[in-house]
Amino acid sequence: MYRRLALLLSLPLTLTAADKKPAASPTAGIKTPGVQIPISSLKPEAALDAAPVWIGVADLLLVPNAAKGSLDRLDPKKNEIGDAVPAVSKPCGGTVSAFGSVWVPSCDDHSLVRIDPKKWEVAARIATGAGSAPLAIAAGADSVWLFSDNRTTLSRVDPDQNQVVAELRLPAGCSALVFGEAALWAACPNEDRVLRINPQSNLVEKQIEVSARPRMLAAGEGSIWVLCEKDGKVDRIDPKTNKVSKTIELSVPGVTGAIAAGLGSIWVTLEGFPLTRIDPQSEKAVQQFYGTGGGAIQIGANALWLSNTRDGTLWRLDPKRVQATLAE
Repeated sequence: MYRRLALLLSLPLTLTAADKKPAASPTAGIKTPGVQIPISSLKPEAALDAAPVWIGVADLLLVPNAAKGSLDRLDPKKNEIGDAVPAVSKPCGGTVSAFGSVWVPSCDDHSLVRIDPKKWEVAARIATGAGSAPLAIAAGADSVWLFSDNRTTLSRVDPDQNQVVAELRLPAGCSALVFGEAALWAACPNEDRVLRINPQSNLVEKQIEVSARPRMLAAGEGSIWVLCEKDGKVDRIDPKTNKVSKTIELSVPGVTGAIAAGLGSIWVTLEGFPLTRIDPQSEKAVQQFYGTGGGAIQIGANALWLSNTRDGTLWRLDPKRVQATLAE
């Protein structure tokens, strides 16, 4: 049985942005005229009655269903959430699509599950300790990478052997992984650093000082982007110099969020500021939508997907429409 995405015109009154009164202008956030916009002004292409804490991308989008402990498939062509991926229980930490497969950690049996996206069947289960570790996964350099225990052990999985082939102990509390610019990057909020890991040697080759409490990472536009939550900043790391080339103020301190890169922009979601768009050319936050919301953010099927964990919705957004939405 499918749950069909509700088009904007048929949204329930409780979810229709146009029927909500704009939130009062917040005391936090960017004060540059024309940047702050009420989230009620932004019209989604579609909205789904779901609020995943992360969103995976394969040929379909993948969203965890916390109530059922399943990994559900979302077809962006039909705007429908369909059947769950069989035999995947309590997915956690996100997914990556690589090496002809979809990879997702399972917090149920503490394994890394390899899924055949043509048959949507489990092709392998790899014992890794997933679920007792920080929830993060990345893929690149012929390997899948994830944290595998509560001592921040980073495990490297060989997709040809379907087994862990190397382990590296990182500082306590490292919380995010991304692969980009020929390297693996880890955010370590306790250290106020981002680590650059060489996939050839399996060693940390650079420790880059960033703004306080780096929590989330994204790769794009030839850079690594770091969401630093203590002061509400995004740092841009130049992989050629291994230094922060620009710090971009969000002016929303102490709030955990998520970040994504693609479709010509850098996108950030924070509680109370569901969507901020950063122009990588000007290196400034050019739009900051405020109001109820904040959750997961992902790019897939040439669209931006934004989860509102407070209202229990998942929006599909056209990036062109986002850019065309102006301050009142």
